[in-house]
Amino acid sequence: MSAVLRVAIVACVSLFATSSVEAGDFGLPTKANYATPYYDWSGFYVGAFAGGAHGVWDVNFARNDNHGHTEQGADGVALGVYGGYNYQFANRWVIGAEVDLGHSTAKQSNNIYDNDTSLAKYGTFGSARMRLGYALDRVLLFGTVGVGVADITNDIQKGRNAGEQVVWDDQVKAGFTTGAGIEYAFSNQWVGRAEYVYTNYGSVTLYNRDNNRADFKNELHLLRIGASYRF
Repeated sequence: MSAVLRVAIVACVSLFATSSVEAGDFGLPTKANYATPYYDWSGFYVGAFAGGAHGVWDVNFARNDNHGHTEQGADGVALGVYGGYNYQFANRWVIGAEVDLGHSTAKQSNNIYDNDTSLAKYGTFGSARMRLGYALDRVLLFGTVGVGVADITNDIQKGRNAGEQVVWDDQVKAGFTTGAGIEYAFSNQWVGRAEYVYTNYGSVTLYNRDNNRADFKNELHLLRIGASYRF
């Protein structure tokens, strides 16, 4: 190989290497840039949410040979806070864990029999959930599943006779929770969210002093928006 050809090859290699470095230095697109999403969702965050709460209160009530059934919606608002951690892997997949704590004003009252009054109320609630999402740059689509707890009041009373009252006041009930949502990163620190969460707290059977039976089933639907700060 001639000396001139060797010098030309070395010069071309040097020019290619220098150009690649300079392109990266000035933020010009390179092959490596295309493989990595622009926004990294990994890290801790805390936030607050507000939204609507719709409780479903299903009860079967037996008194002597009479049987009653009702399914009512207990509507209200929900406010609270949340926090968690995300870890982004394989470029666009995001896994994380989150806890939340809130309070609902969802409440409902109606009559089962002509003189029987029922009450359902959902108070303080919270959950611990796992999350799995897929990132589209600053947009994150996610699903969530975990365990939820709530302070629930169920009450059925025959007229004003406390002896025929069936009450389940301020009891903490746990259940299965699941949901889905979308997040958008407005900046490196601030993230907005819209989310739907459903929790089934199971059922409970109660008897009053007259041996009247009531079977309660409680569910809670939350549709909420939130904003969080990333650390």
